[in-house]
Amino acid sequence: MFRISLRAWLALMPAVAAFVWWQSRHVVLTPGNLAGMSEVVSLDEDVWEIAWSPERDRVALLAWGRPAEIRDALSLKTLEAVGKGLIHFAFSPEKGVVAYCKNGKVVEILDRRTGRTVRIDAGNAQPQMAFSPDGAALATGGYGTTARLWRVSDGAPLNEFEAGPMKGGLTPVFSPDGTTLAVGHRNSTTTLFDVATARPRAVLTKGMSQGLQFSPDGRTLAVAYVDGSIGLWDPADGHLLRQRQTSAEELYRVEWSPDGRILASAGRKGKITLWNPADLSTLREIDGPEWVIGLRFSPDGRNLITAGGAFRPPRKQTLKVWGIEGTLYTLANRRR
Repeated sequence: MFRISLRAWLALMPAVAAFVWWQSRHVVLTPGNLAGMSEVVSLDEDVWEIAWSPERDRVALLAWGRPAEIRDALSLKTLEAVGKGLIHFAFSPEKGVVAYCKNGKVVEILDRRTGRTVRIDAGNAQPQMAFSPDGAALATGGYGTTARLWRVSDGAPLNEFEAGPMKGGLTPVFSPDGTTLAVGHRNSTTTLFDVATARPRAVLTKGMSQGLQFSPDGRTLAVAYVDGSIGLWDPADGHLLRQRQTSAEELYRVEWSPDGRILASAGRKGKITLWNPADLSTLREIDGPEWVIGLRFSPDGRNLITAGGAFRPPRKQTLKVWGIEGTLYTLANRRR
């Protein structure tokens, strides 16, 4: 039988105690503990987009027209900068691969392991982009009537998704299983397409969307609207499940917690709202700046990151990390 000496036990005790303490303080956000959530980090930073690496240990922070800054997820220290003059940035699920674009029509796919770049003429200005869950394809939107799908390995066109006839900002988002592509439309309706055939599966009855995101289980699509409302839709047939009007003049972002139990929304001249997606009841409201353009949960569900500030220049922008006071994040990042 395995035995351990008293001296060995005494030597292990500090490490065991530290592990137990760390686990007890590094708390996942849940509907039941949001009352204890507070600002744990605040940085004077201009951030337009927030993206997490597939390894979940790095986060990309992008200011409009700047390089994407790849930072350590815990310390938020800059590790490297990617690109120049960028307006959109995305990590692939495949390690080392990213996509980005400037304020034009060209998207670049970069394999940071080899330095190889694939350039794509996306056809639309300011093409927002999304990698498929398997990392093999890249969807592009932007200002136009057609979203497109490209092969990541060589940039070859795979499919086109007609979202017109009216031009507008198109936002492509994949379902978690990769079979459905939702294309949000700033000036018209959101359409759900079959990825393999590019045929429409459903057209949502409410138009003028901005941010949209599938729930982690793929059973619900959350959409933020120009009129400040939020809608939850069934992707199977496109029917409306629930809708609420928020205090915001416009909603820009919606974001699911990793376990799907919390839905967050933010926009202009309104509060940052945390919802119970089961009935769209309010779990918590946070006073934010005039313009909140960045909104992401951390992949482990322990923090919410927001970014924003004044709507018109000169803008003072702030990046904030929210969590349960006393967590590891709080101790590693004292307010600055």
